[in-house]
Amino acid sequence: MTESELYQWLQKYGIKTPFYKVVGMDEDINVDFFPAVLKIQSPKVVHKSDVGGVVLNLNSNEELKNAREEMKKNIQNVHKIPLDHNDCFIITQMLQGEELYIGSVEDEVFGNIILFGKGGIYLELYKDICYIDSKAKEDEILRAFKGTKISKLFEGYRGSSHQMSEVVTLVKNIQKLINENPDIKELDINPLKLTKNGLIAVDARIKKSPTSPKISLRKSPRPDFLHNQRVAIIGASTDKTKAGYVVAKNSVGFKGELFFVNQKGGELFGKPLLKSVQEIEGDIDTAVLAIPAKFVIPTIKELVNKKLKNLIVITAGFKESGHQNEELEIGKLAQENNFNVLGPNCLGYFNDSTNLNLTFGTGNLKTGSLAFISQSGAVLAALMDSANSLDIGFSHIISTGNAVDLESSDLIPMLDQDPNSKSISLYLEGISKGKEFLENIRSAQKPIFLFKSGKSEEAAKAAFSHTGNLSGNYDMFAGLMKSLKNVRVVDNIEALIFKPIFHNSKEIAIITNAGGPGTVLTDAIVSRGKKLYSLSEQNIKALNAILPEHWSHNNPIDIIGDALADRYKVALDVVDEFDGVDFIYMLITPQDMTDPLGSVRILKEKAYKHKVIPILIGGSMVEEAKEFCRANKILFFSSITEATSFL
Repeated sequence: MTESELYQWLQKYGIKTPFYKVVGMDEDINVDFFPAVLKIQSPKVVHKSDVGGVVLNLNSNEELKNAREEMKKNIQNVHKIPLDHNDCFIITQMLQGEELYIGSVEDEVFGNIILFGKGGIYLELYKDICYIDSKAKEDEILRAFKGTKISKLFEGYRGSSHQMSEVVTLVKNIQKLINENPDIKELDINPLKLTKNGLIAVDARIKKSPTSPKISLRKSPRPDFLHNQRVAIIGASTDKTKAGYVVAKNSVGFKGELFFVNQKGGELFGKPLLKSVQEIEGDIDTAVLAIPAKFVIPTIKELVNKKLKNLIVITAGFKESGHQNEELEIGKLAQENNFNVLGPNCLGYFNDSTNLNLTFGTGNLKTGSLAFISQSGAVLAALMDSANSLDIGFSHIISTGNAVDLESSDLIPMLDQDPNSKSISLYLEGISKGKEFLENIRSAQKPIFLFKSGKSEEAAKAAFSHTGNLSGNYDMFAGLMKSLKNVRVVDNIEALIFKPIFHNSKEIAIITNAGGPGTVLTDAIVSRGKKLYSLSEQNIKALNAILPEHWSHNNPIDIIGDALADRYKVALDVVDEFDGVDFIYMLITPQDMTDPLGSVRILKEKAYKHKVIPILIGGSMVEEAKEFCRANKILFFSSITEATSFL
């Protein structure tokens, strides 16, 4: 497509272009827009500027004619490119204004994605761009664009008269263009000039290639993975070193029907070990495979006859070990027979509402409202253990492993509709169904917390070797997540279990025995977008009655360096009654008079209405207090940075 054809095509989609005129090799030139730009328009010339095929700042028709003659000589004589009557020139209006950029790329994970921001020759240098999904609505477009520095020009910066509506209109036009032309693999409008007449596409190029639709063998809606009534564990083992033993042990409290299968027979946890799937009377809705990889596919074919709905493949040794075809065969069987597959190479599944623990992680899981999805079994096992030690509970735990079938994009809507989960946390290494992932997060009603590994090239390679999934472009991933209203990308893994507890917290009270650390904590809270609870006159009066005369009379509530456990207690008792406080930080620094152990014992002796989080700063002087918190499952932190990382 020539530049003039591109202009016509862009105009069809409501995208403004400069005034232009196409002239032949020797055709008379007569235009009335100046200054002008002259460019060669020929399929023989790919990069016009490399062969002197662009001349700027021409101010008369005579200058245009002379520039054309000079350009013809240069291209033919110097660069040895023969020109004929099929070649021509395009004259365009030369525009003044800020250079922006808009384009689209077909990403292998997320499909068509629009890039918009600062353009010109410094596009790659500044990278002041945002990423916008081709299906994004207006609010999402605005959230994405407001993350760029150049967006200030559309908010009145230095008297600029441009409006955000100009950006939204342009992006919607680009969305229509690429959605109606699925063969476009790449679109590049650079520069896009911001002029007094709006946004005008000065130069553009497109890359096309045939597109083939993805064909799914699944003819019916997939079954709901979260509801399980008859569960079979194939590979349940009496050998305590086997995953099949741990899964069986964890599962015995299940409220539904439970079957153990092992070809050796015998008994396990008071249940018979059936020698084959055929010995189970009736259908099986959920099966767990903890058997050698070579037996997985034959066993699945047996389970299909039992009207299987859900399959959990604990077994490793598939894509991550180079056995791609065997893993694809599992996925094909799932689509053809319409059952869900979790895994292979996964830690398993937990559903608190039916006391169903089909994991080989810890069996000590507390009831809670957090649904957790993890691609890494090792990360999940560690966080399960941490949550247990800190008395944090789950509604669901799902380990996707290699995600041959079920991945986060499929599970989010299921968990969003489940009444037992209040929030969803995701640990991701890679995804394949990017468009579905974006749409399902966009539609979710519950808050979603996400940590994505594979930010660096090295980490991306590690993620591939571990799970067999491509991590993709992290900048694009992070940019798309920022534009979605109900997802929060966290910067450390532990925040996936801490942040859901406090994500709605806005006003925080601090009780401290040192002013300096209290100020540092305040700065950290404010930098995270939260604020301190403001003490009323009545609050101050209540604290005056129980604290020394020289307490801070403000929040942070500095109860003075000689505070022992009794002063922390009376301060907590009073602050716990304040309306509007979301939670309380109990900041303890080791001073001569400090009793860290006695101070945290208070939290075991009385149940406070508000969550109280100790921050124990120091070394050996606070170690006993830390050990007490660990032993009694009291959430605490050892630094201000750590304590505020989940806000």
